[in-house]
Amino acid sequence: MYVDFIRTITPLLLLVMTEECIDSIFIKLNILDVPCLKLILSKVLGYAIVGGSVLVKLPQILKIYGSSSVVGLSLATFLLESFCCMANVSYNYALSFPFSTWGENFFILVQLVILVMQYFYYTEQSLLCLLTPLLIPGLSLLLSTLPHHLLAVCLTSAIPLMALSKVIQIKCNFQNGHTGQLSFVTSLMNFLGTVARLFTVLQEVDDTLILVNVGCVATLNTVILVQFILYWNVEVPEVKEKEQ
Repeated sequence: MYVDFIRTITPLLLLVMTEECIDSIFIKLNILDVPCLKLILSKVLGYAIVGGSVLVKLPQILKIYGSSSVVGLSLATFLLESFCCMANVSYNYALSFPFSTWGENFFILVQLVILVMQYFYYTEQSLLCLLTPLLIPGLSLLLSTLPHHLLAVCLTSAIPLMALSKVIQIKCNFQNGHTGQLSFVTSLMNFLGTVARLFTVLQEVDDTLILVNVGCVATLNTVILVQFILYWNVEVPEVKEKEQ
């Protein structure tokens, strides 16, 4: 009866483990199967990252809306990050990697569209604000039609571009001497998400390109988090906000 029950819930269990792990842990009762436990942890973390990504940029969006300002934020960072998300989604989808290892990129891209629109809106560039929700999805669809070898080129280029997007924001923070309207909650979630994603990639994806990409982003997200600590008590000067 126990075995029949396990067979019944196997489709659900397959979301977080393989059939071999189901047999090892639930049938043979080898509950200390380390490789399987690592895989389960990786899958759970992966789904948690994807779920969390739905809201990861929301604090930043709300902070911009509440202040009606994009002072201290870099448009180049938003645009480069958008391209990198597009490249990641297209590459992983084309190679049929598990959604739990890359799904956050899709949801982050949607939120980046909103952030880019906000940037143009609060810098009084209405036409670009209106075009953004058309151009970014359109480019994403175009990218998804590329052959696999070209998608690999796009992902390869996304590695330095994503690093550059973070470096631009880091430089902006350093030059301003504060983090401006950059959201601490979003930056913290970015940091935690990339560290967790690094673990899931190591466990589930045998691809050096993706590993290097995630590793670079995790390192730079750490730097941004350190800047928040350094500039924690620094207030954004109102004069600078008006000038920008």
